[in-house]
Amino acid sequence: MSRPRVLFVDDEPRILDGLRRSLRARRHDWDMEFATSGAQALEMLAAAAYDVIVSDMRMPGMDGAELLTEAGRAYPGLARVVLSGHIEPEAIVQVAMAGHRFLTKPSDADSLTAVVDQLLLRTSSPDPAHARRLAGAVRSIPDLPGHAGAVAALRAPDATVETAAHAAVEDIGLAAKLLQLSTSRFFGGRPRNYSIGSIVRAMGVPMVQAVAEAGHRSWSPAGWYPGSEPLLEAVWRHARATARLVEQVASPANRPHAEAAALLQDVGHLICLAGAAGPVDLAAGTRDGVPFRDVAVELLHLWGVPAPIAVAVAQRDTPHRPDPAGLGVAGAVRAAHLLVTRAESGSLTGPQQEELALLLAHPQLQAQPVDWHRAAEEAAAQAEPTACGAAS
Repeated sequence: MSRPRVLFVDDEPRILDGLRRSLRARRHDWDMEFATSGAQALEMLAAAAYDVIVSDMRMPGMDGAELLTEAGRAYPGLARVVLSGHIEPEAIVQVAMAGHRFLTKPSDADSLTAVVDQLLLRTSSPDPAHARRLAGAVRSIPDLPGHAGAVAALRAPDATVETAAHAAVEDIGLAAKLLQLSTSRFFGGRPRNYSIGSIVRAMGVPMVQAVAEAGHRSWSPAGWYPGSEPLLEAVWRHARATARLVEQVASPANRPHAEAAALLQDVGHLICLAGAAGPVDLAAGTRDGVPFRDVAVELLHLWGVPAPIAVAVAQRDTPHRPDPAGLGVAGAVRAAHLLVTRAESGSLTGPQQEELALLLAHPQLQAQPVDWHRAAEEAAAQAEPTACGAAS
């Protein structure tokens, strides 16, 4: 089996020499190549297949953002890492759309190798290479049809932190992008936790506005897959209702990750149904034969979204036997999902009903004086379009 191939790009030879020395211990694990310009890097990508590209941003001629954007279009399965120092404010959002991961210079060898190793891992999809290509092509996630109102309010010059946080919760794609960017100091301070509100406060309203606008510009799909709008609307309502309910279900320590996972639980639908060019099976939930959920999990992995969130999204449809010590993030999301599904449809399958009964008997939920079925009904009602405009 051939070794993974990693391409490093920097216009300063001394930087590349430093990378060669610091990564020498990994020469038996990866095949490493080095390029001194974006043009040379594209020539090398055309001549051989690579798994990961690590590029500086500030280069003469073709800068890193242009290189990674072009590389992503031509080779969507290529994982893209930004390794750079100071970046001009006006270029930061270009970087956000071009890369999957972001490291600041100077970066120690352990941090760099950890990121590359993570990106070389594939998820458990039956077709991981195809899932990587579908997810790797995504620079941002589009607005749902008919849901531009919250983001429009965010564009106002006097938008507040509360307005920005509300927009991010209402816009699943923006929430996902902010989670991706929150792991790097490129994009503002580190959040106190991974709640959407905490991320917005750490990054600041101007940065959130810029990310939302850049994401909107980067998507110009040829419409949505025919007949998918009702499904997308149902997915959005279910995500919002589950996120509301999981705030009560999850323990305080797990609440930020659980809320984020609930919002992103079906983000694969948005990825796979926007401008879909390949075969889509709405009933089976697949694009080009790859399940929407596999594409979602691959994207969250590429973007470095915290593991508890990605795992909860991956296991949303997996029956849970909860640990008596606590539901954890995945268990809380699963419980909220089943409760909201029951509230929306009026029933569950036999095995789901038995599983929900076990979850509701868990000490974590029994300790709260909550009628969980009623709470789920209220969350589902609040997620309806007529209620969303007043939602906070």
